[in-house]
Amino acid sequence: MAQVKQIPLSLVSPHPKLATRLRLDVGSLAALIRQSVGEDVPNGQLEPGRVVPRENGEGYYVYIGVRRLYALKSLCEETGDERFAVFNAYADSESSLLNLFLRVRSENEQGKGERVGLSVLEKILGLYKIRGSIPPEKLDDELRREMAVAEKLDEKRIMKLFEVETAAHFGYRLEHLERLCQIADLEELYKSAACTAGYAIPPERMEKAVEGREDAVRTLKWFGRLFPDYATSAENRRAEERQTSVQLQLQAEQESGAREESDAANRVSLEVHKRDVIIVPCPRCGVENMIEVRLKAEVTRLATDPQGESMTAVPDVVIGCSVECSGCRSGFHALIEPLEGRRYALETSLSPRFQEPKGVVEAVDLRFDFQKGYWQKLAGETVIGLVRTSGRATARK
Repeated sequence: MAQVKQIPLSLVSPHPKLATRLRLDVGSLAALIRQSVGEDVPNGQLEPGRVVPRENGEGYYVYIGVRRLYALKSLCEETGDERFAVFNAYADSESSLLNLFLRVRSENEQGKGERVGLSVLEKILGLYKIRGSIPPEKLDDELRREMAVAEKLDEKRIMKLFEVETAAHFGYRLEHLERLCQIADLEELYKSAACTAGYAIPPERMEKAVEGREDAVRTLKWFGRLFPDYATSAENRRAEERQTSVQLQLQAEQESGAREESDAANRVSLEVHKRDVIIVPCPRCGVENMIEVRLKAEVTRLATDPQGESMTAVPDVVIGCSVECSGCRSGFHALIEPLEGRRYALETSLSPRFQEPKGVVEAVDLRFDFQKGYWQKLAGETVIGLVRTSGRATARK
């Protein structure tokens, strides 16, 4: 049976390839060792560690019991008691890093006594450190999955993810890390990892965490402390977005104000109004001609008695006029008789002979749009049509 060696602390150090611990809180363990000091265990170390010889043959590397090693060093420095200046361990001759690593995992699979089990990140870190010396055929399914993650995460990223775990009081599962490894952009990786840990999201719901990471990380108080550059860049982006939004809003308001001013100016300078205009179509080409009628006639019958009252009436008047068509430039005749209000009796003809006007039209108001170049017929504030000032139509017979 292998004998336990009592090795001076000066001759032992953690194995550089198998130091997988990300957290080395030895305060409680040091207190336990101090309480356990007795005749049977002078240094209070209840469980021996395991060591292998260094390559140069001077001293040993500790690969199991690293926390116990640091606890003893802490007690030795604190108390100066030489009893804590030795490390109890079994010395092994195994040289395969994979076998040593698997023994570390087995020893710490379930924390008991002084031991604390390895986290998933610590297992990944261990594989990362020895990845160059592991034959792929020696790995089982779980180790292959862990190795695939280890090959995508370097030691710096693993340490950063551990900081996230610590801040969020969360432990990643292998499925979490497998999904996170699929994110190529480093900032997106850390933001997704922070959201997952901060909100304790299970692996099957991580897609939502990834989609909402930009908004979610803002509520994590520790994110800015762990990732000041990303927090600053995110804040700068939000500030730029706010500034852009304000600028766009101001621009929209300015454009809206400019349009309103332009519309107001157009209403004043671009629109010419004509009131009470009669639209008279040419009997030859059908083009609508615009005619203003200004006629006011009164007939007064005087009283025989100079002191008597006279009687005034508006006579029936028929206006005959010649019109040169604005479309075909030929002449035609129009007979116009004022009726009540804005109504007129109208008749047009190519012949100059007089006849009673039978058609009835109503005068309209007109507005000319200089931008579009045509007259509009108005009924109050409503456009009811356009004046046809060009084109040909079938001549009347």
